[in-house]
Amino acid sequence: MDGSDPPAAASPSAAAAAGDDDDERAAAPAAQPERCEALAGAIAGVLGGALQEHEACAAATARSQGELAAAVDRLNGELDKLLENAPSPVIMQQATRICSIRKRVLALNMLLRSIQRRIDNIDRIVSTGVTSASMNN
Repeated sequence: MDGSDPPAAASPSAAAAAGDDDDERAAAPAAQPERCEALAGAIAGVLGGALQEHEACAAATARSQGELAAAVDRLNGELDKLLENAPSPVIMQQATRICSIRKRVLALNMLLRSIQRRIDNIDRIVSTGVTSASMNN
């Protein structure tokens, strides 16, 4: 054997090993959807709990913001009545301060609503993605 000889035929055990590799490769694509589905289920389980917790916190925050806005509006009405009865410079300063606080609260409320809409969109996309991924497999 000087290297120019043709290669010897593969032994039967080598052919069997190659056949086993082919069987494993053929089985791998069949197992792939099961793995993806299991992974999607695990991710959905982890994110599902976090999203439910977030939704509960967001709902509580929205209720709190509504209560705060109602209280600020009520106080603003009372302040207007006070200003009609006693327009002094100190009361005017406080009224200006309360009005600026009201504007900041309303701006914060709008920001929170915007954030909530974005999170709802992300939740919808994730839910749709998980559903379509499990349906495709």
